[in-house]
Amino acid sequence: MSVSDDYPSVISYPTFGELSDVLSTRFEVLMSAMEYGAPTFVVRWPNGVVPGPEEQDRIFQDIHEMTKKLRVWPLVRWRNQSEGEVYIRFVPAQKAKKSDVKINYVLFIATLATIAIAGFMQATSPVFLTLFYPNGWTFLDIALVTIGFMAALMGIIFTHEMGHFLTAKNRGIEATLPYFIPGLPQLGGTFGAFIQQKSPPMNRKDLFDLGLAGPFAGFAVTLVVLVIGFFLSIPVTAEQVVALDEAFPGMSGELAVPLLFMFFEMIYSDFIPAGGTIYMHPLAFVAWVGMLITALNLFPVSQLDGGHALRSIVGEKYHKYIGWGAMAVMFLMGYYMMAILILLMSKGGSHPGPLNDIVPLSKARIAIFLLAMVILVICIPPLYAMF
Repeated sequence: MSVSDDYPSVISYPTFGELSDVLSTRFEVLMSAMEYGAPTFVVRWPNGVVPGPEEQDRIFQDIHEMTKKLRVWPLVRWRNQSEGEVYIRFVPAQKAKKSDVKINYVLFIATLATIAIAGFMQATSPVFLTLFYPNGWTFLDIALVTIGFMAALMGIIFTHEMGHFLTAKNRGIEATLPYFIPGLPQLGGTFGAFIQQKSPPMNRKDLFDLGLAGPFAGFAVTLVVLVIGFFLSIPVTAEQVVALDEAFPGMSGELAVPLLFMFFEMIYSDFIPAGGTIYMHPLAFVAWVGMLITALNLFPVSQLDGGHALRSIVGEKYHKYIGWGAMAVMFLMGYYMMAILILLMSKGGSHPGPLNDIVPLSKARIAIFLLAMVILVICIPPLYAMF
């Protein structure tokens, strides 16, 4: 089916003969019908023998290229895998509308501003200034800490979104520039960012790579910031802790500590006085925010990044069941609003999947998914511990 550029409401289908001719070059065409308003075919691999994943992928790439001029996308699902029978439904190729990039720029500047306020609040904290500048501080000291905070946090989020954007561009998936979301300065000044897909991924491999490219890229930067943040943090004696609490009551709160933080604290333990603790540099807090963003995005639910990766491995039914379990874990971890928001916005955690949903992923990608789940576990701060 095609959509006229001049009259987008006028729809014209290619004939069944045209589509059948394309499919018959690779398959045995068993039947055809008009279903759900779209030409639908049941085809079978020659002699019912399903080729290997690489050959399947190559053949469906050929089908996609041959039908591109007809302005349709082949939606591929199994009918009877044991018999090698496949449903192929041709849906209209949607031409993406051009986005107004001014919105992206305005949100980027607004998020920079809220992150700057968050960094300034960290840099001017009386506890921070007392511990890190015992001999006095200058406005240049505060400016450097604020700018470092902004650069580190925006670097994590920007790298995360560029991982998605560049992967989408590389795979021919149309996507917008990142939409940054300003947040409360007390929470780092941002609620993250997102890009909007304007065309579907062609196959499971593209869906998987699109999902995990962002969290893996952002996590790499988070690790660098975490190392620097711990290097700049300072040990505090038990006496200093008491004195700071008395001098600045209620200003030295604690965060829910993820496992990765605990690991770094163990490495740092030889430098901590008996009964004392570590006072974290603002960059360590940035790393905490980066781990939170990475972990939340990796939850295997709905259309979060981890949900994309999971859907590329399992079918829609199991994706939904596992997603419900992931939302339950999210709720138990203290992320009540996040779990409820996903439930309301995702229609129970459903995911449409890629255009071609039958070519399985390689074992290497499945292993990468398991690594992503390990990263989730070591990065997620247990918010329930703060209540």
